[in-house]
Amino acid sequence: MRADSLGLQHIRNHRETRVAGLAPRINVFVGPNGAGKTTILEALSLATLTKSFNTSSDVALVAEGSTSLQIDARFESDLGVSTRVMVDLQVGPPMKKTLTVNNERLRAASDLIGRAPVVVLTPDDKIITSGPPAERRRFMNVVLSQASRSYLEHELEFKRALKQRNAILTEAKQFRRSLADIRPLVEPWTEMVIHHAARVIERRARFTEEFRPHLTESYGLVSENRESPDLAYQPMGLDNAGLSELGAEGFLRQQLQVVQQDELRRGVSLVGAHRDDLMLYINGHSPARDHASQGQHKTLLVAMKLAEFRYLKEASGETPMLLLDDVFSELDQSRAARLLELAEDGGFGQTFVTSTDKTIFERSLSFEGGEHRLFEVIEGEVREHL
Repeated sequence: MRADSLGLQHIRNHRETRVAGLAPRINVFVGPNGAGKTTILEALSLATLTKSFNTSSDVALVAEGSTSLQIDARFESDLGVSTRVMVDLQVGPPMKKTLTVNNERLRAASDLIGRAPVVVLTPDDKIITSGPPAERRRFMNVVLSQASRSYLEHELEFKRALKQRNAILTEAKQFRRSLADIRPLVEPWTEMVIHHAARVIERRARFTEEFRPHLTESYGLVSENRESPDLAYQPMGLDNAGLSELGAEGFLRQQLQVVQQDELRRGVSLVGAHRDDLMLYINGHSPARDHASQGQHKTLLVAMKLAEFRYLKEASGETPMLLLDDVFSELDQSRAARLLELAEDGGFGQTFVTSTDKTIFERSLSFEGGEHRLFEVIEGEVREHL
């Protein structure tokens, strides 16, 4: 998959921007901080993942003084099939977000996910390897939602059922109700949580095994085989031996019996896929989250993202686009050079890069011939650097 052109209207400091004839390999956007470089990548994220990687608020993307934003993105698949994706966000009230693909309006935003696979790497992603379990669950969700429509549907239904179940438990805590009092209300949602959580957990467990060789290979490319990574899936933060023995549904029912009184006391669901973790290790030692060096964290993060690329390409049958937002300023010279070398070799398809410094790219890439393009971004305006 590659993007041919991208149009932005009223997004942050971009009033009217169109970038046509995007290069098939590396597209570099350079400029000072606040110029609007990241917004280009955010627009691609909105046109593929339905949301920005940089903010959870769509409204925050709308340019000051405007009440709407629009994106017009044109993609071409590996087989040469053209797709036009348009995003229209009206601030309202009420806020309204409309997505169309080839002039056909989508019924749900989730229907867009997976059509044009994309991998995003930003400095903030370092929290994946060093932060709490929620960040690694989010990582799995982003990858698997693009790779599997079934996973995405089960994950969305699980979240919906969990929200309803939590509302009942919160009210029960507030009014000091017993399990017997709330059983008729909570049991239907408990069954839905178990059903959908089981499918999510089973797929995450399988993903861990499928992802491992991609992570090992990618880490070797980045670190030149100086170390070896590993990962382990922990459903609800527990060893998955029980999962293998009982199956996901049996595992969840067993855990529910253990925690039901505690759930009532705390007013929140303690059983489900929202409590999983993906443990990361280097050289088989203690968890990387607590014991990896700063350099190891950086290497592991880049390897995770390159492995995500390889996994998505294999699972979807389509080459993902790679979005690298200001990551070269975070990496040391050797890691930055290695990442750019891998992107230049073409193994990672079409790549979009933002940076405040164009030196490394002018030194390493040739912008003649059309394989790579260099753009300058100044106060929301984009022009090709010749």
